[in-house]
Amino acid sequence: MKKIIFVDIPMKKMNDTTDTQCYAGTGNADCRYTGKVVFPVNAVLAEKLQKGDQVKAVLLTTITGKDHSIENAELFQQELNSINAAIGAHIEYERLATDFVESKASHEARLRKMLPLMEEGAELYADITFGQKTIPMVLMCTFHFAEKFFDADVKKIIYGKVEFIKHADGIAYPENPELYDVTPLYYLNNLMGTMEAPNGTEALKALDAFFAL
Repeated sequence: MKKIIFVDIPMKKMNDTTDTQCYAGTGNADCRYTGKVVFPVNAVLAEKLQKGDQVKAVLLTTITGKDHSIENAELFQQELNSINAAIGAHIEYERLATDFVESKASHEARLRKMLPLMEEGAELYADITFGQKTIPMVLMCTFHFAEKFFDADVKKIIYGKVEFIKHADGIAYPENPELYDVTPLYYLNNLMGTMEAPNGTEALKALDAFFAL
């Protein structure tokens, strides 16, 4: 099965010791992987990948001149390769770098770089834990396009939450991890785009009926 994973790579330098978390049994993502990971999606992939799977991991990096995106992308690859050693999927990595600029032109450029990476019938995953706040919105557009025109299947959109607790050394360390599956929000957004009603009142009634199911 072809799987395409989009990962928002953080700009802040990540540490493979202090930034690792175990997400098993937390949040609502039903993750049972008990290993520690820096990148939350790798806990999901540890359970979802199967031997022989064809996997494309798209690493979304942001260029500022002072960022650590390249080192963090390498760390992601090392982490997933380590997990995959016992699984045997075939993983290829593609880095998609864009400037840290919030403009209509930059959003369109990012979208146009993502769309050609889609493949017919692929399963789609995304980790929106890190990175620019606008990237999840671009990913939503990309996934909707892939569903409609490439017959893709959106499987998981997740993010990992932690609390930063200050210790006696004065440093705040990430603790109390929780892993959330926000894929239903993607499908809710799609529902909003397909709903039909004569007016707002009737649309709200239809939505209430949907939520009551």
